[in-house]
Amino acid sequence: MNHTDHIALSSIDRMVPYINSKMMPLSQVVAQMAPDLAFTGNFYNEGTRKPVCPLKADGTVYYADKQYNYYVHTWDKGPDITMALLPPGGSTGKRNHIANCVLIVDGTPQTELYYNDDVAGVRGRVAMGTESGYLDVFASSDGDSLAMTPEQLRDYAAGTLHWKTGIMHDGGRKVNYYNKASGILMEGKDPSQNLILVYLKKDTTEGDSTLDNVTQSYITKNRCYTNPVKCSKTKAMLHSTGTPGAKAAAFINSMNSAEASTSVEFVIDDTGTYQLLPLGIKSWHCGASANNTHVACEICEPIETRLLPVNWKTLGQKQEGNTVYAVTLLQKELLARGFDPKGIDGDFGPGTEAALIACQKSLGLTADGLCGVKTLTKLADRDGSYLAYPVETVQPYFEAVYARAVALFAQLMTELGGKPEEIVCHSEGYTLGIASNHADVMHWFPQHGKTMDDFRADVAAALAEPTALEKAVDKLVAAGIIDSPDYWKAGSYSAATVEKLLVKMAAAL
Repeated sequence: MNHTDHIALSSIDRMVPYINSKMMPLSQVVAQMAPDLAFTGNFYNEGTRKPVCPLKADGTVYYADKQYNYYVHTWDKGPDITMALLPPGGSTGKRNHIANCVLIVDGTPQTELYYNDDVAGVRGRVAMGTESGYLDVFASSDGDSLAMTPEQLRDYAAGTLHWKTGIMHDGGRKVNYYNKASGILMEGKDPSQNLILVYLKKDTTEGDSTLDNVTQSYITKNRCYTNPVKCSKTKAMLHSTGTPGAKAAAFINSMNSAEASTSVEFVIDDTGTYQLLPLGIKSWHCGASANNTHVACEICEPIETRLLPVNWKTLGQKQEGNTVYAVTLLQKELLARGFDPKGIDGDFGPGTEAALIACQKSLGLTADGLCGVKTLTKLADRDGSYLAYPVETVQPYFEAVYARAVALFAQLMTELGGKPEEIVCHSEGYTLGIASNHADVMHWFPQHGKTMDDFRADVAAALAEPTALEKAVDKLVAAGIIDSPDYWKAGSYSAATVEKLLVKMAAAL
């Protein structure tokens, strides 16, 4: 399991390092401290149970190295978090700071990372970073597709998440992560000696959308936001990203720039639905006229969609398409077919190339040592192939994001006055001549038994369901508090009025 949070600093009430002196499991810490977010802090000595990197919590220093400089994340309450260079035995002057393995400083990935051998290798990771008014938290568990080496984590944080600062926290068996909003609890086999607890503001509308179950995360630096072109949009277009493994936070980060050439109104992943732009302005989502007429929503694709031919990038020695995830699966498949790649390490070296060439010869393929789409398709054809798209593994993710998309589009049809039958995906937009030539979402949805006709029908069915407000009105009619339900349902009432009447009904009962 992996998860990335993208939190507006302005929505943070306070953020505190928590010293887990009793070494309680994460679930117990959460039960006692009730944070909105909690995650592993820095390394600690398992014998003494004390931190081994600089740590200051609420003014108390728990570890101060007297020999080395450290880059630390430092803050008083949380929204003021910055990165600073901590001198030996010194302080940043703020009430809290934490150091560990620094990954990124002032937007620059660090060439050399400092950590002990016992935390090397591919494993679950926790990291905290900042970017343009946001706090990001990344967590992955051992065995997950985004378990990484520290160097891979650095590259992922810089290249995919676009962090300006980043520090790797403890990991492996000590990956402890909790998010109240999503209900996700990743409890490590070992407790964390210290954790970061984040509490969000309760008395602010910051981060809320006018749509139900949608989090506002406006891309305020994007030119579509800073120089809006008003449009009367009554239709909607569904996209999927074509970027396997990248979550909503990555797209919010990349689009939140004055140099960005793309923008959408909504992004969906398994953590939630996020609104990036207000409705009623032009967005750059399809490369043609639908930018002016259609509200756009991107669904994030899981890393497994890398195995779909349309998303495949050629693997080979020194190929740009090489990723640890894809190369590891290729190595496993070669070994399963009897061709030893000389290690399952995610690195496309001479051993992998030789095994691939031998395998290609045996299958009657061009033996060029490159795993392109033709070779991928042939290797994926074996029953149980590591390179076949794993429908059952991805199904829970697909169902979660699909349901969020249906719920969002049902609300949009009501908000825009649109018709479900006019919803299109990007590839359908191309056929209609209103969008550029892209495969999404039809390269992915059919793998899970869904078509755009199914999606439109599901949105129509959701619209046919009575709203919470309509259900409340029905209760009031049944109780005799109001009459003429057709008049009320025609819209001549407000949510506030209905709420007052419901209170009246409860009192009468």
